[in-house]
Amino acid sequence: MSTSVRKQAFPHALKSVPLEHNVPIEVVQAQSIDWGITIDAYLASAARAGQRYAATVFSDLSGASDNGMTVATPPLEFVEERAGFKLMRSVGGADHFVITSELSV
Repeated sequence: MSTSVRKQAFPHALKSVPLEHNVPIEVVQAQSIDWGITIDAYLASAARAGQRYAATVFSDLSGASDNGMTVATPPLEFVEERAGFKLMRSVGGADHFVITSELSV
């Protein structure tokens, strides 16, 4: 199908938005929320162990971890929930994370 035919077939199609490769849609959705603070990283498939989490990290501001790496967080405390996503803060208060999906135990 040529480009001109596709444009005619879908005249009201939404403009495509570039997505980072292999970033889960729930991470993209959580990133679109104005959390009012700087988010240090987004955590997917988070598994809780006490106050810490093992999770797949995305958009790590420190640059220490690449997208898709598994990380262990410092001890975290819950701050608030928005649209099903959990804003967490390190116990020391220096770092903020958003949990986009959590594994059940």
